[in-house]
Amino acid sequence: MKIKTKLVMGYGLLVALLIVITTIGYERMANMNDALEKFYTMRYAKVKLTSTIHGDVNTAAREINNVLLDADGPRSRFDVIDQSVDNVIRQLAELQSRVQEPAEQQLVDTAVREAERFRTFKDNVLSMLMEGRMSAALEYRRTVGNDTQKEFLGSLESLSGYHQRALDAELAASQATYRQSVSATAVLTVTGILIALCIMLWVIPSITKGLSLLTGMARKFGQHRLRSLQRIEVQSKDELGQLARVFQRIAMDLHAKNELEAKYNMAKEEQAWVNTHMARITELLEHATDIGQVAQTFITEFAPVLGAQYGAIYMYDELRRTDSLTLHGVYAASGGDVVVDPSFRTGQGLIGQCAQDGKPMTVDGIPDHYVRIRSGLGETVPAQLLIYPVRFRGDVIGVIELASLLPFTFIRRELLKQLAEKLGTILNTIHDRLHVEELLRQSRALTEELQNQSKELMRSNEMLEEHTRQLERSEELLQKQSLLLIEAKETAELASRAKSDFLAVMSHEIRTPMNGVTGMTDLLLESDLQPEQQEYALIIRKSMDALLKVMNDILDFTKMESGKMELEELPFQLDACIAEAADLFRAEAAKRNLELLADIDPAVPGWIVGDPSRLRQVLANLIGNAVKFTESGGIYVLVRLAEEPADQADSAEAADVSEAAATDGPASDTMDAAGAAPSDTVYLEFAVKDTGIGIPQDKESRLFQPFSQLDASMSRRYGGTGLGLAICKSLVQLMGGEIRSVTEERDGALFVFTIRASRLDAGSAGGDLSLREMAASADNAAEEFAARTSGVPLTAVIADTRPYRALLNAGLLRRLGYGSTILNASDPAELREAVSAQDPASLLVFGAKLPGAIPLAKELAAAGRRVVLVANRDGEAALLPAEEAAGGLVALTKPLTLTRWKEALLR
Repeated sequence: MKIKTKLVMGYGLLVALLIVITTIGYERMANMNDALEKFYTMRYAKVKLTSTIHGDVNTAAREINNVLLDADGPRSRFDVIDQSVDNVIRQLAELQSRVQEPAEQQLVDTAVREAERFRTFKDNVLSMLMEGRMSAALEYRRTVGNDTQKEFLGSLESLSGYHQRALDAELAASQATYRQSVSATAVLTVTGILIALCIMLWVIPSITKGLSLLTGMARKFGQHRLRSLQRIEVQSKDELGQLARVFQRIAMDLHAKNELEAKYNMAKEEQAWVNTHMARITELLEHATDIGQVAQTFITEFAPVLGAQYGAIYMYDELRRTDSLTLHGVYAASGGDVVVDPSFRTGQGLIGQCAQDGKPMTVDGIPDHYVRIRSGLGETVPAQLLIYPVRFRGDVIGVIELASLLPFTFIRRELLKQLAEKLGTILNTIHDRLHVEELLRQSRALTEELQNQSKELMRSNEMLEEHTRQLERSEELLQKQSLLLIEAKETAELASRAKSDFLAVMSHEIRTPMNGVTGMTDLLLESDLQPEQQEYALIIRKSMDALLKVMNDILDFTKMESGKMELEELPFQLDACIAEAADLFRAEAAKRNLELLADIDPAVPGWIVGDPSRLRQVLANLIGNAVKFTESGGIYVLVRLAEEPADQADSAEAADVSEAAATDGPASDTMDAAGAAPSDTVYLEFAVKDTGIGIPQDKESRLFQPFSQLDASMSRRYGGTGLGLAICKSLVQLMGGEIRSVTEERDGALFVFTIRASRLDAGSAGGDLSLREMAASADNAAEEFAARTSGVPLTAVIADTRPYRALLNAGLLRRLGYGSTILNASDPAELREAVSAQDPASLLVFGAKLPGAIPLAKELAAAGRRVVLVANRDGEAALLPAEEAAGGLVALTKPLTLTRWKEALLR
């Protein structure tokens, strides 16, 4: 701790002690003042008030006696008695408001009761006197009055005695407080003196010890004993300790400076040694013209300088720079005692690996059989092997191998590095000179050949000039054609825009009178019409609806063609949206006795964020087509989760990476149009299946084309503009999905489309009436079927070659209360194994074309299992058994409706 800090702490303690003494003294004086004020205002006032009450009671008693003795006196004496008694009551009430202790409260309450008795006595005596009953008043005064007065005065004396005792106790407490204050002040004063002495004894040794340490360090510093000065351990952290550490740092700096000077001198000597040998290599190899001579001279002269007892140098070929390093020189290995490999390929052994990596290699712990260094006195194993590449401008042109009895020092390695660089320069110079000589020889041969070819080149040049002129003319023609194409493209775009604008304007212009005709038709239908007139008006209304739908389709198509169609982002309830689309055709389906059912997989979220109106438009178009082309059976809408497309996943990942790179910090929360925060993206797959006439295979290519229908006869029979599927395709693509027709489905038509939406975690809002009716009808069907099946656990296992038929059957069975499991089995063995792993009480549903399904169904039905074989009315129906098995085998064919399933399962 610093001396300054110690002094400040000591002074601070003394000041704090003085503040404490002053505070305690002030507090004691304030307490004594409060006690005196309390003593005066409470105890003394109560004693004085009690004495006053005592006097007033005696005055009232004395006046009552005087009145009894002189009954003919003035009536004003009665007022004096009443005033005295009232003063007593008022003073007792004041005394009662100042009560502090329970004992005091009890005494005051007793006095108040006695005062009331005394006032009652006064009232009775005065009443008797006013009535003239003197003898009764005297007798009442003698018997009751004396006792009442004595008891009242006794209670007042008890209260006065209590106050006197409390007064004595508070005086004693004040005296004790004064004595404690004097004692505490004396103790604190003595404590302050002792603390001051302790601070002096604490600070002075620190100063003397620090001065002694500085004196010893200064003596050693003057004697240049820097090492011993550095070894002194300075433990003090005060100013003198800091000064001692400064001395130590000065000594360390001087010592480091001396060491640096020594290292610098040594480095100078080493550099001079390196420069000498570098100058020597220049003298030795300056006029060398042969690579072998240069290599042998280098290894012979500089291996001993580098401290090596063995050396070898490998070089690439002079001109070809092949993949082989050959031996060009050795040191202390020419007598045959050491076996040296004549060549290495690049990457072979340590020599080839060093040439491939271009990095030095050091080998320690060399085995006895690897290489041995011999002399006349004996032989031994080297301690270290060093392999170093010879480089020029980044390319390895050779490798040096050295072995030494001692490890190679840093300065020898540095010399080898510079020698290798110099050797690389010299070797490259020789290579370049040999290469130039070879080029000169080749140039002489080429000169003659070039002279012979120059005439041919001149002729070729003339031909090229002619060809160039032709190309220039062709380029001018291409530029003119390009300009014409650009003008044609712009003209076509203007025409397309004009067509789209015209169609949009005309659609709006035609819609206005159409709305007027529709409104007047509605008014006409509400009036009293003849049946024939009613029929005419209904035909007009239906025709206007059909024409309005055509205009809406044309308007939507023009919006999409011009790129002006935009989607909304709203949270909505998916099942309600599907129910609204289905309700548009529920009456027509009921009229044709068709089933119109929707099944949503439980994994599909109930609320999503997207454009509900456009989704409803797509569903309405597909459901409307299905109702239009279906005469019997039903229309089924299936919804399930779809996998994310690969291109969408890649683009989303790229977008996340780019956003993370462009944004510094956490991304802000994005709110949708309704204020809700959509979470992760979800892909939904919708399938609309009907049991209608289907789509001919040769007409499938015309689907989704604008103004196109399958054939003219359909147009005449069913009507339509041929824009519905084209609009559906554009809307689905805008919603991030795709639409297709399943070509494998021959029993009716099957359209599948996907959309991209956002999952919304929100409580399900109350559904509309149509949604509740669908749910109620499904619940009633399930309850009715469960009741008729006597509560049997309803589970089903479905296996089919047609995945959407399997999904449709699962949806229908789900409405009948079945929990369904769809198997993916492609061969009979796999199907048998999968079925055996399921619950024995489960209903088994197999497609007729599933390999091995029919034999397995017969076998399981014979064993008592419930099995249903489903088939379309094409080639599948021929595969069904002629008669249903007695054990529970049921065959179902198109149409696969909810009613047919209920009938089949209740057989």
